[in-house]
Amino acid sequence: MAKVIIIGGGAAGMMAAVSASENPDNEVIILERNGELGRKIKLTGGGRCNLTNGRSIDEFFDKIVRNGKFMYSSMYSFSNEDFLSYLDRINLKYKLEKDNDFKIYTENDKAEDFINALNRDLIRRNVSIRYNIRVADFEVEMFPEEQIKSKKDKIGRVSGVILENGEKIGCDKVIIACGGRSFSNTGSDGNMYKIVQKYGHKVTDIYPALVPLKINESMAMNLQGISMKDVEISCKIKKKKIVKRGDMIFTHFGISGPCVLILSSYINRALDDGDIELEVDFLPDTSKEKLSEIIREYPNRNIITNMKGLLPVSFLKEIGDISGLSETKPNSLTKKKEEEFISMIKNMKLTCTGTMGIEPAIITSGGVSVKDVNSTTMESKKISGMFFAGEILDIDAETGGYNLQIAFSTGYAAGKDMD
Repeated sequence: MAKVIIIGGGAAGMMAAVSASENPDNEVIILERNGELGRKIKLTGGGRCNLTNGRSIDEFFDKIVRNGKFMYSSMYSFSNEDFLSYLDRINLKYKLEKDNDFKIYTENDKAEDFINALNRDLIRRNVSIRYNIRVADFEVEMFPEEQIKSKKDKIGRVSGVILENGEKIGCDKVIIACGGRSFSNTGSDGNMYKIVQKYGHKVTDIYPALVPLKINESMAMNLQGISMKDVEISCKIKKKKIVKRGDMIFTHFGISGPCVLILSSYINRALDDGDIELEVDFLPDTSKEKLSEIIREYPNRNIITNMKGLLPVSFLKEIGDISGLSETKPNSLTKKKEEEFISMIKNMKLTCTGTMGIEPAIITSGGVSVKDVNSTTMESKKISGMFFAGEILDIDAETGGYNLQIAFSTGYAAGKDMD
């Protein structure tokens, strides 16, 4: 029997509790700083909550931006299929949207359905949940220096947690699943980073991931509110070309949307070195030659009218105004002007000056270094009995349910009985 304390009642914490409680002799306690479980889960996907992805688990690793190899053991041990089997056992119905990147949602598109189902299961498993609790520190027995023979040896053992009100709760095992730094109003304010650093853990630099991007060109502001379907955005980072494809939207500060959010996770660190030039292809499946044919197909119409149906009219009018071609008919369109116009559609240059910051980021990039954590058990390599799960780790992925699966897989691994 072990007394297991889990810090955080989000995706990773709840799954850790499920895993730990599979041994009915364990006493499992969740310490949640909010008055409810899964507050951040409720915000994901506009409240729909993209639980996981229906692709083969082998395909998940290409979607992980940082430290994908670290996830091999936990993801194969508790895969998306294992997670869905668990949902079947707790009678939560879900659906696979094949035409939406194989994303999986609850049947009724409600995150609350998922949270309520897990909550009921935790109660059935006799998991104790304490709400509005803040952890200030840990009780750790530090080993004598003569006992530590090498850098690979553990330096201490956790024996309890210390709450903000001074209360101490003893335990055999503590699982830290309190999230990262984004959406701090959900409780993930980053305070735990400082605490675990005291016990020898490295915390890598924190960056916003899956976050909107700021654009320098005023044209973006003129286009705000216009959604663009299935675009391709590319850029070069250290001579490596990064290409992402999907929907985007122009905003008052720059650009957002699924394609932009994914791209942000690949360029967030590079922005420390200065602006990044993005190149946008708004019709990646249409060649320049084909566009030229479309533009010139009806000689008595202006070229914007000829383009209707391919792109939003408001977008076409804006680039038409910029190029001075809004009322131009094909028979008076020079080849040079045509190339300039087509270039704005196929090779629009936008200058990214930064992200919108950590607060609105969907996920945190950076965190507890995976070099300090056992990838199979999620136990700290520094402190015996201390485990990590979810967003607090230096792991992040693209949108599509991959980040939640990381939380579920690492949470499940962390909750398993110790040898």
